[in-house]
Amino acid sequence: MIPKLLPPLTGLTVLVTRPALQTASLCEQIERRGGSAIALPAIEIEPLQAPPAADHELIVFLSVYAVAHGAHLVRKAPTARVAAIGKGTAAALAQMQMPADIVPDAGYTSEALLSHPQLTLPPGARVLIVHGEGGRGLLQQSFLDRGMVVETREVYRRVRPAPGGQEIAAVERRWSEEGVDVVTLTSVETLHNLLDMLTSAGRELLSRTPLLVVSKRIGDAARAAGLCGPVIVAPSADDAAMIGAIARWRTRAREPRELP
Repeated sequence: MIPKLLPPLTGLTVLVTRPALQTASLCEQIERRGGSAIALPAIEIEPLQAPPAADHELIVFLSVYAVAHGAHLVRKAPTARVAAIGKGTAAALAQMQMPADIVPDAGYTSEALLSHPQLTLPPGARVLIVHGEGGRGLLQQSFLDRGMVVETREVYRRVRPAPGGQEIAAVERRWSEEGVDVVTLTSVETLHNLLDMLTSAGRELLSRTPLLVVSKRIGDAARAAGLCGPVIVAPSADDAAMIGAIARWRTRAREPRELP
């Protein structure tokens, strides 16, 4: 008899901390693959008012939320190219009928986008960066260093949610009694917010739970915060990449090891 194949996340419980707009999709994908998902958004998105923008040769969107809250502001010239920082952002642009011309093959960072071979423009070219409030500013400075004229539009801000004490208590009780196998962290800010939202007992649980991150920088921040569980690095922040990273980690964890 051929053994029945179990879905790849069967028996896994994942705490999903993404913003509400993305939480439902990832939770659904986890449960379709046999896992259990607990939604606890550790970051919220608030839109900001920003003026329209036009006459740029390159338009760069730095997140799904930059697309959701900023695409309507952009008047794209027929010859302008559009860049997305990752595949999730590119998918959001496609839904807005503004397909991305430049998307990194792997990675979800400014460095990955800057290294793309098609990201070439002559000095004096006009570049628009659509992003959230704050950020590292690496892209803007890199374009300025190349002699380009750079404009930015901050179209949203990230804020820490304020869940009720009962909600946190319920999550921590389930975590303690039934276990959480993986916690998702898609930004350093999400990590810090989650630490602030949890009680001391919750922070102790987090300190030894495996973490799914989308960049080495987030993993390094987790270590600096005293978290010592295994770190799983997904190649990007889209649902498929995160699910794939968890599944591969689960497979490796199940593989028998030779005795010395």
